Amino acid sequence: MSKGDLMSRAMFLRLLIAFFGLVFALLTLWAGNIYHLSLTITVVIMLAFGLVTFLAEIIIIMDNLDKRIKNLFPALDLSVKEQASINETLGTYIRLKKSHSVVSTRIALLEFDNIQKMLAAAERGSDYIFHDIYLASMVLLGSLEAGQTFKVVSNLSKRFYWKTGIRGTEHTELNIRQARKGVKIERIFVLSSENDFAEIDEIMRSQVSAGIDVYYVLRSSIESMLPYASFALSDDICTGIVSHRQDILGKVTVTTNSEWISELSTRFEEIRSASKIFTGSAQK
Repeated sequence: MSKGDLMSRAMFLRLLIAFFGLVFALLTLWAGNIYHLSLTITVVIMLAFGLVTFLAEIIIIMDNLDKRIKNLFPALDLSVKEQASINETLGTYIRLKKSHSVVSTRIALLEFDNIQKMLAAAERGSDYIFHDIYLASMVLLGSLEAGQTFKVVSNLSKRFYWKTGIRGTEHTELNIRQARKGVKIERIFVLSSENDFAEIDEIMRSQVSAGIDVYYVLRSSIESMLPYASFALSDDICTGIVSHRQDILGKVTVTTNSEWISELSTRFEEIRSASKIFTGSAQK
């Protein structure tokens, strides 16, 4: 609700209360005259109506003030920890803005502006670029409940993608936890060459043992089916993550576009049909 809407609504309520207060005051005078009430009783009744009207006005003013303050300072709706984090970020931004002569600082400030654009796009329901394929995938997978499905065509066909660094380790552990929780995970590993099979074999075995449906296929055999480097999606919550280039894993598009999600789901089924299922004893 905009600031103007808040003011007009509050003004309408205040005028309405003032109108009824005036009406009750006149009715009190009329009733006093009809039923021959003493002046003291009439005045007491009128003061009571006046007090109620005054209290109602105060409540509306306080409520309107609270909404206006939150409208000016939206961070007040957040937890204390979140407010502290945002205030710290803004403080850092202001300090960097004052000393933006350093090239690395200017680049960081541009990324801050990109965050604003990304949040605005997400609020509109539009596609946007996110710069962490692991984190995006983990947020999507972690949002799913037992019985829901997570489909992935993955180009993370090297062991180090799953065993190296905090992100890689967290990503691996989350996959196993969610699979054991009851989330149906279907992952197709896209191999650049047959040599990748031996390197990813251990990862595929651990995922199969956790209850993940694992498939594998050579990229050369599905070139026409896979115009992207990789993608992940969940039809259940209509969300997809697409990596467009093989050499840029850190840049993905996040989408909630139902048509694109449907296209990705269809491509997944086509690629799965052309893939081999890995049971733990499969040979390349």
